Amino acid sequence: MATTNNLRTAKGGRAAPSGGSAGGPNGALVRRMAAVGVVGAAATVVDAVVVQAVVLPGTDVSSKMFSYPFSSGAFVAVSLVNALLHALVLVGVVGFVRGGAPGPGRAARVGGGLALGGLGLLTAAELASIAVRGDRVSDTGATLVIVMFVVAMLLSVAGYVLLAVSSARAGRWTGWPRRAPLVAAVATVAVLGMSFSPTLLPAGVAVWSLGLLVLCAATYTDPTPAAPAPAARGVAREVRLP
Repeated sequence: MATTNNLRTAKGGRAAPSGGSAGGPNGALVRRMAAVGVVGAAATVVDAVVVQAVVLPGTDVSSKMFSYPFSSGAFVAVSLVNALLHALVLVGVVGFVRGGAPGPGRAARVGGGLALGGLGLLTAAELASIAVRGDRVSDTGATLVIVMFVVAMLLSVAGYVLLAVSSARAGRWTGWPRRAPLVAAVATVAVLGMSFSPTLLPAGVAVWSLGLLVLCAATYTDPTPAAPAPAARGVAREVRLP
């Protein structure tokens, strides 16, 4: 009679995902949502870089005007495009939250709600901007819209910080995706700091969108990550008969 020790663990040390796999219905949906977010975030990066490198140097619009650096007419189209891009990114962030990478805890739920609420308010602020495009930044209407933008970014900062913490605790992502929530959080803090300078705001938007692009790309790469398998507390003894 021979005896051997046999330690059984899940493949790769991770439990099977409860919300579906990358090839399952939920995983396929999350991946499609992440792809939408990638498109929206990438387009926002390009848009912000063009504004910073081309539009700002050539504008003759006063920085005291709300529509700066765009003319009143061009600002309408810009605001509508920005609102659409924010909505696309929102879809990607919904996919990230739905995929389960932040884990099941309270921080994940609250962080997801704050981040999505921030993006929703940001989209609304873009649309509200159209009504005050001819105002000076010191006018009451413009001030109210600016407050909407600031509140949206504060909600986003709080949301992405919580999501970064909850994702790190959950430990569901491995490799480069595990750093994606932290990148998104840092990028959101960066745009908040740069938003107080009209000449730096487009660059801040580019940094922020790049962070969300990384987050959506990570979600696309691993849409429904499995939770880590619990550590084995003992060794199962297997008895083999001759």
